[in-house]
This record gives sequence, C-alpha cells and structure tokens, in this order.
Amino acid sequence: MTRRLRLAIPAALTVPLAMGIGSAVSAQELPSYYPETYGDIVEASKNEGGLLIYSNMAQYNWQPVIEGFNALYPWIEVSTLDLDSDEVFTRYYAETSSGAETTDLMISATMDGWLNFMNGGHALDYGSPEADQLPDWSKLQPNLYTVSTDPMIMVYNKLTVPEEMQPKGIGDLVRIVNENPGVFDTKLTTYNSAQTSFGQAIDLVYLREHGDAAWDQLDTLGPLSRTEVSSGPMLAKIASGEYSVGYFISGIVFFPKLNDPTNAQIMGWNFIDDGTPLFMREMAIPKEAGSPNAAKLMLDYILSHAGQTAFGVGGLTPYREGVKKEDVAFYTYDSIKEEIGEDNILLIDYDPALVADLDSFVERWREAYQQK
Repeated sequence: MTRRLRLAIPAALTVPLAMGIGSAVSAQELPSYYPETYGDIVEASKNEGGLLIYSNMAQYNWQPVIEGFNALYPWIEVSTLDLDSDEVFTRYYAETSSGAETTDLMISATMDGWLNFMNGGHALDYGSPEADQLPDWSKLQPNLYTVSTDPMIMVYNKLTVPEEMQPKGIGDLVRIVNENPGVFDTKLTTYNSAQTSFGQAIDLVYLREHGDAAWDQLDTLGPLSRTEVSSGPMLAKIASGEYSVGYFISGIVFFPKLNDPTNAQIMGWNFIDDGTPLFMREMAIPKEAGSPNAAKLMLDYILSHAGQTAFGVGGLTPYREGVKKEDVAFYTYDSIKEEIGEDNILLIDYDPALVADLDSFVERWREAYQQK
C-alpha cells in the first residue's frame, strides 16, 4: 500500500524521506527539516491501538484537527475526552497509580498542573521536529509544547448595559461601578479563583502586571461579583440578563456564540485594554502512553502550519507565524497583537514564581471577593 503524505507547506520545503525504511514510508513527503528517521515513527504507529487524548477542549475544537490528521494517518483512530483543566491531571494520576491504561497525549491550561507534572518527570522525552519553527516564548521547557494562545476578554449584555457603561477594561469597569453605585450589585461575574487553577492563573498574571493597584481593583469588583468555575455558565447568564458584565471570560468559548444571531444581538465584547491575558494551552506525551508513536505524530501535526490552522478553524487561537486570521475562525496571536499591541498582551507563561505561594493568594482573593 502506498500512501502519499504531505503537510500543508510549500512544495519546495518538502523532501522524500530516506530510502531503506520501508516502501510505504519512502513514498511520503515531509518538511525538509524532519529527520530521516521520522518514517520509523510513522511505521511504529501502525502497530499501536489508536490514540486517546485528554484535553480541555470540545469536540468542535478537535474536529478539523482530527480530519486533517487522519488525512495523513488514516490508520490511527483518535478519541478525545473533554475534561476540565485540572481533571486532565487528576484522571491521569488516578489511572497510573492503579495501573490502568491512560491517555497518550495531554492538553490542558493549568499553571500548577503542568508545573507539577513536568517537575515530577512524567513527560516523555520527545523533541518535535517542528520546535525550531515556533517562537522561543512558546517553548516553556523541554517536552512541553504550546497548542494555542487563547484570549481572556470582557463580555457584556448590550440590552442591560447602556453604551456609556460598556467597559473597555478592568480599570474602566472599576470607574463605571464607582460612578453608578447599586447598578452592578451581583451583576458582575468572573472565574472563582479559589476553586479553579484556570482562574488563578488569569488573576495571577494580571496581578503580576499591575501589582497592588490590581488588588485595589479586585477589592472593588469582588463584592459586586458572583463567580463561576467555567465560562459557559457565565455566558449563559449574561445572555439571559442575570449577569450584566463578565471579565476574564474565555474568548474561545464566547466567539462561537456570535454565530447565533440572537447572541450577536444581545452580547458585546472587547479585549481588555489594560491587559488581555492569553492562556498558553500546553501539551505533552506522558511516559505511560500506550501509543507513543501515534502521540508524537499528533503532537507534530498540531505544531505544524496545517495543524495550527486546523485548530484555528476549530476556534482556538494559533500562534505559529504565518497562520493568517482569514484562514481561521476568529483570531491568531499575530492578529490579536496587531489589534491591541504587544505591550497589552499578558502571556500566562507558567512562571513558577506566580504559584510559589498559592495559599496566600487564595486567602487574599477570598478577602477581595468576600468568600469564606
């Protein structure tokens, strides 16, 4: 059987794989920067039992990626489980501690989760041939790769919030609520940072940027806010009018809702003008993966131009240079940078110093949000 595989790159950058590694593999074409031994990974994947992925993404995010991947590797059956950011790790640890089969590839957005996983030596040692094509800031440490850079934004109900009260940023929201006492009581929403590491990372990066002034802002917004553990309920309640304004809402959850004309009429949004956090969604192959070669192929595909574009079509925010906004559903890293300026991007970059004293942060956050 002869399969002709080609990643979505210019033909001039492709070369045949090395001879002598099997007739089916020698017919493939891959980028010139791929090692000659890459065909060994492709061949080995044919003897594995499919690919199981734990991630905090929905099926509609995955669909274009799996379609593109299976066009290259049709023998690999891909299954994904949509878990929350922390559950990706808790499920993995529970399964490996009991000797059960576990995931082949993990994708999540949780700062302490990834730091604990990597520091614990759980990641398979794998240097992707795509790594040199990616920006240095996206490579946080060996064997850990960035999938996307997804923005946290401001969302409001246009029917309940007059245009002059529609906030452009956190500081602007503080000004508006101070000038309109009583109007926004229990009408604001954001992540519960005492219960979610996802929310913690967003707040911690914003606090790193603005210091004590940010705590002053949260001290004002906290008592007016009701918190949630995910963006879905926040957006549903903003659309219904139960909430008026949500801050640090996940853009990749919100943007697809604008495809609904009713939602587009009701809800407005903007990037946060005093610092838009971009969550670096990370991935790694666990050492206990049952299909490590299929996982390597998927990891490399996600990092490729074709894979980044496919995830962009699925609603994530690709960051690889050369992926164009017009080729994806919503935004790319470069298009966000162009719109708001690089200085206004707050990368959630997994700085260990940010989570060095989480207990103190949570205690202070509970004080600001008046939650015991």
